[in-house]
Amino acid sequence: MFTGKITKIIYRKEDFLIAKLEASDGDYVIKGSIYGVDSGETITVDGEWVTHPQYGKQLEVTRWERPLPKTKSQIIAFLASPLIKGCGEKRAKDIVQHLGEDSLNRIMKDGEGCLLPIKGIGQQKAAKIVESVRLTFEIQNILMRLLPYGITANMVVKAYKEFGSNTAEVILKNPYQLTNLKLIGFLKADEIAKRIGISPASGYRIEACVDYVLKEKCFNIGHCYLPEDELIADTLRVLNHNAKEQITRAEVEQGIAALEANERIVIEDGVIYPTFLYKHEKRVAQKLSKKLNGSGNGEAMPFLVEPAIRDYQRKNNMVLAEGQREAIRKLFTESLLILTGGPGTGKTTVIKAMIEIYRERFPKAEISLSAPTGRASRKLAELTGVDACTIHRLIGFRPGEDPVFDENNFLPCDLLIVDEVSMMDIQLADLLFSAVAPKTKVLLVGDSDQLPSVNPGNVLKDMLDAGVAHVKLTEIFRQAQESQIVMNAHRVNQGKMFAIDPEKNDFYFIHRESPEEIAETIRKSVLRFLQLGYTPSDILVLSPMKKGEIGTQELNRILQETINPPALYKEEIPAGKTIFRVGDKVIQTKNNYNKEVFNGDIGVINRIDTLLDEEGEPTNEKGLYCSFNGREVIYTKDDLKELQLAYSITVHKSQGGQAPVVIMPVSTSHYIMLARNLVYTGITRAEQKVVLIGTQKALSIAVSNNKIVERNTRLSNRLRKIMSLFEQQKAGVASELRKSL
Repeated sequence: MFTGKITKIIYRKEDFLIAKLEASDGDYVIKGSIYGVDSGETITVDGEWVTHPQYGKQLEVTRWERPLPKTKSQIIAFLASPLIKGCGEKRAKDIVQHLGEDSLNRIMKDGEGCLLPIKGIGQQKAAKIVESVRLTFEIQNILMRLLPYGITANMVVKAYKEFGSNTAEVILKNPYQLTNLKLIGFLKADEIAKRIGISPASGYRIEACVDYVLKEKCFNIGHCYLPEDELIADTLRVLNHNAKEQITRAEVEQGIAALEANERIVIEDGVIYPTFLYKHEKRVAQKLSKKLNGSGNGEAMPFLVEPAIRDYQRKNNMVLAEGQREAIRKLFTESLLILTGGPGTGKTTVIKAMIEIYRERFPKAEISLSAPTGRASRKLAELTGVDACTIHRLIGFRPGEDPVFDENNFLPCDLLIVDEVSMMDIQLADLLFSAVAPKTKVLLVGDSDQLPSVNPGNVLKDMLDAGVAHVKLTEIFRQAQESQIVMNAHRVNQGKMFAIDPEKNDFYFIHRESPEEIAETIRKSVLRFLQLGYTPSDILVLSPMKKGEIGTQELNRILQETINPPALYKEEIPAGKTIFRVGDKVIQTKNNYNKEVFNGDIGVINRIDTLLDEEGEPTNEKGLYCSFNGREVIYTKDDLKELQLAYSITVHKSQGGQAPVVIMPVSTSHYIMLARNLVYTGITRAEQKVVLIGTQKALSIAVSNNKIVERNTRLSNRLRKIMSLFEQQKAGVASELRKSL
């Protein structure tokens, strides 16, 4: 064991480090899992000497630690280093002047309280400094205990926030806790458990596997529950794969009973729900049923609506189709109405008419417009000329907190219009309908032929199946009939192949056989559109899948290399396998309420520059300065896990948005994803041009395949059951009334 100073980082990838170490008796090369160490730091290392055939003698580190700085100058240098968030050299000097040579011990022991008396350090800043110091020293001891089992530094840091100084004890007892924190999946946790020596028949293992299989199916397929027999069979398959000691059905049933006792699952009539999905589904059914049991609120009778429709048509010099007029009538007679229709059927036209007629009838009424995603809400606002926002923003949702608007504090609106409802999952539906007042009239707008929500539930389909009042627009307007995009979208929906008119230039099919040829043609097509004056933001390259030669990951690599290659004047920041470069097109992959960017928002990296602290002082870290919808949004290195390149995105991610040009591969290499609703959804994202690249065979399979994967939900059943009870109650009241007369 010896102590030295790191003079050069030779190689670093996540936890693994190769570096030069300057010790009192010479310079050495060290390598191993050494977390969070930078050049200029002093560390103590222990390990075994190995000889590399190319690089010679190296110390393979098995144990290391960062000695606690002792002198004032060492402490100042440490506090001013990039390791400590929220601190710079001036602040470091102030801390040492106030706390002396015992500064670090005081910070770890007393926390924020010892820093708050220092001028310029508030609660938020103090918390960052304390967390950084504690992470640096306490976590390295936890790491030493857990790294031998394959637990990474990143996992330890996140687990530490949950379990604190007990992290090692908690994980060594039950490594499956890491799956509850969503740090790893069950299979990785199982590997770690084997290294630790956890028994294959451990209750922790069986419960974790049941939970894993249930959630994996729910979130990958969109189910809200699994039949009990299916869950047991799938769990046994995972537990007993390549295992010497076989787990029995009875043991899995015990695990299921334990999960039910701990309220992590709900068993109902032979099916098993994750508890949170069961609660969401049940609440949505109750809220919707109450809404459906209400009247149309008596705002206007049909004889008052008809003149309003005629006035609107005369004023706007137009004639609404019968389906559109029927939708307007029903808006005034129903508390909850669903409006559906494909492209070119005039959904936007009738929404604008509804808003104007409703406003004329009720000039003081509050009207709110919303959609599940930021892009969808912005599109709704552009098309209607009325402000719109995401559902999350509408209800004032913040992670870890109750929404501003819920069943105890209803949304202050008289008419609520929600677009792109096919994207709404069961959790989002629960949040929304819990916040809707009994008096509020609700119009839900969507295209029932598009892909369902990414997350569990099939809310739009379930409401339609349950018999919620519904108007479907089917007439395609003359102007829309001129568009091959609109007409071919409807052909696909009817299971017919495309009809392409070579005289028009808005729809193309380019035959290519192999995935390599398809990828190269996509690359050339993007270049051609750029030469024609389109920008990268105008072009959506959609793929059904993330992986594979024509999946989004590989297409992003190819297109980044083509459109925005590396250059001396372009700064870049690596994040895992992705390199983010100035000029890159990027997509936000989760809702971030602090930054006010949401899942599916697309932006551009304007610059990579030094980050500033809360006081506007430069830090030692660089970050991305991105433009999203005209706003500058800053990303630290820790934030980059929320970003992906967006030269190519999945069809699911494209929902709610549109672009002038859509390019999409259609190949049998994506066989599992060749489905009619996926191709239909992709085509309907295009405003001006569609380019499909692939084989006639793949296209034929996709158009013919209307076998939409059925989702396990009971929302429609619950709705029908509750509505039936309401009808029985009404009939009972009417009967009693007749008896009393």
